[in-house]
Amino acid sequence: MMDNRTYYITDIPHYDPQMGYEIIKAATYQETGIIRLLSGHEAFHVINYQDVKKILMDKTCLRSPSNEIGGPSVLPTLTPKELLLNLDFPDHTRVKQFVARDYSRSGLKWLEPVITRLVQGYAEKMALKKQPDLFTDLLDHVTADTNCTLLGLPLEDKHYFRTLNHIVQVADPNDVEDLVHRFELLYGYVMEHVQDKRHHSKDGLIARFVQNRENCQPPLNDAELTAILLGSVLGGDQNTLTVMTKIIYGLLYMPGIWRQLHDEPTLVPAMVEEMLRLTNLGSTSTFPRIVTQDIQLDTGVIPTGAAIHADVFLANRDPAVYYDPLLINPYRENNQHLQFGYGMHHCMGQELARLEINTVITLLTRQYPQMRLRHDNLNDQPWCEGIVLRRPDALPVII
Repeated sequence: MMDNRTYYITDIPHYDPQMGYEIIKAATYQETGIIRLLSGHEAFHVINYQDVKKILMDKTCLRSPSNEIGGPSVLPTLTPKELLLNLDFPDHTRVKQFVARDYSRSGLKWLEPVITRLVQGYAEKMALKKQPDLFTDLLDHVTADTNCTLLGLPLEDKHYFRTLNHIVQVADPNDVEDLVHRFELLYGYVMEHVQDKRHHSKDGLIARFVQNRENCQPPLNDAELTAILLGSVLGGDQNTLTVMTKIIYGLLYMPGIWRQLHDEPTLVPAMVEEMLRLTNLGSTSTFPRIVTQDIQLDTGVIPTGAAIHADVFLANRDPAVYYDPLLINPYRENNQHLQFGYGMHHCMGQELARLEINTVITLLTRQYPQMRLRHDNLNDQPWCEGIVLRRPDALPVII
């Protein structure tokens, strides 16, 4: 394969995270396990690919009970009940259908030249620096500016809301008071846009969603609109930035692959999908659910009332589905990974993430085929370790 070498994801230093749960009984691909969540609750741990898909599709496995006081959780605090990640059928379907077109591949097509211009502009500035940092000089700006353009947020607000969403996503789980305070500020910021108390572009999704709220039945209220947009302010920025930074860090660790993508740019989308399969955002891959009736899985029966953690990170490495699963192989056929979830709760912003990651990697490999990480010892590579997200905090490069 590429450069006559084989690369395994486990060869990349520090790539895989420490998971945010305690193993009580280790799960296998043939049998469910048991873990202790951050909240202290025990949960069935499912890593079998087919079983994870079944759970994610099952409307009797509910998210909302996990976002209640005393509920099983991987977060140190509750989040607004209107967030898509906390909704169950039929409420989730009602809200998701309202936004589906704007977040579809065709609905986001207009952003492609915008992202291209952003990457080219920041790349030109980065190339002039004596010690360029791909993260701080380019990646960190591209996701933020793209999100501002999509939503209609003013660029001059970027420092304010990004400081908040960064803290919310990468907060210290031991400082719950500060986390809640920052979240409330961010929530209030988005709510003020929904209530037209702050200026925003009339061409962005904020204005469009507010104008079209009556198209949803019943019409979306301010809290629901705020929750939808809050998901974009957070996920469309920090989540996309995290997975893109990790993927590019991994690719730069493998110079043969980076050069191959320069020589064969049509391979970029398949490589992105393969790296998405193998990448986890942080200490958890999905949020726990409550089983409301017994569910029969290939790996066991989950009883009514139990908490369950459907682990898409490990399901994406199931050897029954992916031959030699830790091998980085962009030539896999039918790479139907679960990085963005599955079923009702599949990620609303997955096509936005794909568009940004593919555009950035295509342009960078084309323009800088010899780019490499500056650190000779990757133990010196700084990482941001947060409650939700984990990524390199800098990417010093030689271009």
